[in-house]
Amino acid sequence: MTTGQDSPDPAVVALGRALERAVRRVDALDAGLRTLADDVRAAAAASTSPATAAEDAGPAVRSWLEGTDSDQATADLADLVDWIDRVYLRYTRAALSSCWLWHPEAIEELWWLRCAHADAYHPQNGSWLRVGDWHDRQRPGVQNRLNALLGKCGLSRHVDRNGHHATVTEPLPAALGAHHAAVASAWTSFRTAGPIPTSGQLSEADQYETARHRTH
Repeated sequence: MTTGQDSPDPAVVALGRALERAVRRVDALDAGLRTLADDVRAAAAASTSPATAAEDAGPAVRSWLEGTDSDQATADLADLVDWIDRVYLRYTRAALSSCWLWHPEAIEELWWLRCAHADAYHPQNGSWLRVGDWHDRQRPGVQNRLNALLGKCGLSRHVDRNGHHATVTEPLPAALGAHHAAVASAWTSFRTAGPIPTSGQLSEADQYETARHRTH
């Protein structure tokens, strides 16, 4: 069966429309692939760019207090000392005592502040909001805590001198920490804040309090 010139074959028309849709889909797919390729190239270039070097990106998230790798700890302290000289000590009332390196809690405070500073000024992920928070809240908070901790301290307080014991000593372990299992069992079984203390635990607590007051 044939059709007139003014009445094209519906099957041919449908085939033509299907072909047009297929061409459009291919064109869209091609454009998407080109965009993806551009993104991959840009990401690869950014990963090797000096702007994303370790100095700009800052150290990885890790705690000084929980560190066990001597080489890593040495590198972290070298990085921290350099940053303290370049940035932290530029601010008024940010001076550190001669013994700050002998205070692990001080190193931890300065370490996270240094990393937060790197995050705030990161060339890709930083923002002025983070910068503002670092200046208004984070840096003053660390400075106030360190000034309270180190304000009257010095390296001589960390050693025995002239017949006097060091006034800065290691903290005592958590009181009665060996009894944690009994406390956990009481809580999960009866929802009580620990079992009734035994005579041995009371004696251990007295010894702990005596030792604690001796070091203060």
